[in-house]
Amino acid sequence: MDTLRFYFVTWNVATKSPGQDLNSLLDFPSQFNKNKPLPDFYAIGLQEVKSQPQNMLMDSLFSDQWTQMLNKILCRQGFVVAKTIRLQGILLIVYSQMKHLPHLRDIVAQYTKTGLGGLWGNKGAVSVRFNIYGVSVSLVNCHLTAHEHLLAERINDYNTIVKEHFYLVGETSNILYHDYVFWMGDLNFRTDHPAGSAPTSEEIVATLQKVEKDKYTALLKHDQLLAVMDSGEAFSEFTEAEIRFPPTYKFMTGSGDYDLKRKPSWTDRILYKVIANNYENITLRADLISYNHIPHYTVSDHKPVVAQFNIKIRQKSAPAVDTPPKAARSQIRMRSAMVVHDSTSLGVEEGLEACAAEPEQVESTAEQDSEETAFANYTVRTVEFEPISRIWYIGDADFRTKCTLSPDVDIQPNDWIGIYDANFHSLDDYIAYEYLAKVSLPQTPPVAGQPRTITLSFPVGSGVRTPGFYRLIYFSQPSSEVRSVLGISEPFEVSSREDRLVSLDPCMEASSSSSPGRSKPSTTTDIFTDFTGLDVAKLSRHFSNDLSID
Repeated sequence: MDTLRFYFVTWNVATKSPGQDLNSLLDFPSQFNKNKPLPDFYAIGLQEVKSQPQNMLMDSLFSDQWTQMLNKILCRQGFVVAKTIRLQGILLIVYSQMKHLPHLRDIVAQYTKTGLGGLWGNKGAVSVRFNIYGVSVSLVNCHLTAHEHLLAERINDYNTIVKEHFYLVGETSNILYHDYVFWMGDLNFRTDHPAGSAPTSEEIVATLQKVEKDKYTALLKHDQLLAVMDSGEAFSEFTEAEIRFPPTYKFMTGSGDYDLKRKPSWTDRILYKVIANNYENITLRADLISYNHIPHYTVSDHKPVVAQFNIKIRQKSAPAVDTPPKAARSQIRMRSAMVVHDSTSLGVEEGLEACAAEPEQVESTAEQDSEETAFANYTVRTVEFEPISRIWYIGDADFRTKCTLSPDVDIQPNDWIGIYDANFHSLDDYIAYEYLAKVSLPQTPPVAGQPRTITLSFPVGSGVRTPGFYRLIYFSQPSSEVRSVLGISEPFEVSSREDRLVSLDPCMEASSSSSPGRSKPSTTTDIFTDFTGLDVAKLSRHFSNDLSID
């Protein structure tokens, strides 16, 4: 596999709640096409998600209804929320298949306000950028100034976002510096005819009804976005696929009929940009699979627009098999129900200063074994957790396990280990965490060019307090805004000694043969290093096997 499939959705939901099933929005396989592959990533950008000043505190603690419904659908299909960001009503959620998580590097979310001269977030942009398999990707969702006559303000909005949107990531500090940029949203560009010859809304609708074979060329000649792209005033760096769907705005809510108070326009768009020749030994490309609207959704005065792309990557991803092949021995070994995937890593511990002097560009074993992934200027940094075969008992004085760092890992003082539910649904859903410097034991100096194994020792209070199955995830975090996933452990069991004693009682075993030999999980909450980023909904995940909604 040398490409990744991205599925994009942009939809102005007009402050409405989800009133229709969203499965068709996400193009899931149906009973008539069960073998249709799922995308590797979903990037869903919504605008005008209901957000009022008096509700901002609640919005920060609990997910909105759209996020809840999308999570319910996608997480049940095995997707994990890699990152989400919201600026008032502008929301971007990036979902990843589980197998790709250990390849995500330098994940950063950012926003720029353009409403009221940059003071208000009702208009502006949110974005998520990351590196994946050796390429950099920036995903942008925006809502620009409305109204037909405010074209200059939309142009200014775009240029403000490009100028002020800043990432603390080396050579990709700007949106346009990334290998791949996908920009979507309610761009609010309208149809704009010359003065004196502008048709009425009724005349435009009548023209649309006569269009054959999705050919909208005549109307698109007056599209403001295409005009400013040609003039170089805005979005000139981007490409848009041929539009073969009718205007997506403005409709009467609950109907498929245009609201004649506004001229029908293609306000909702998905654009893309590729730096094809950024690397000497490969040509990057984004191949369009589809670009369309979905007309049967009627909860908003906009129709959702969706697009699918295959993008070329620089390193092949791990095969979706249960047993790692020879070329993937540095990969994490998941249980039979899980997908095998490469794990990747950054730095770990303040005390291992000697590692900081190691070369940054060293090819991993997996790369050396694969001719197709040999790039002299690219490394795969990995952390592999040792399989945990014994049960972690709640209250253990010193629970220990090991992990192996590939030679190219650059140790960072703020690296941390998160403890997650085995079937976690978001990278923000950690149950507890510890900085690696607190849990890793002193090691002998590493040998240059060789993997090194460190022992992790979790003291009482850093673990979980509820029986169940969990995972460890290794993060490198050189700053508070930048995070990389370096490795994910296979699931391991946490139990209580009281439950163990109960399960050893033959009378109890005989009376409970139809259910696990385990008492009702304790409702005692964890003792964390920090409560940042957690809420009550996330803590409830251990108490049920059902999907919990963030």
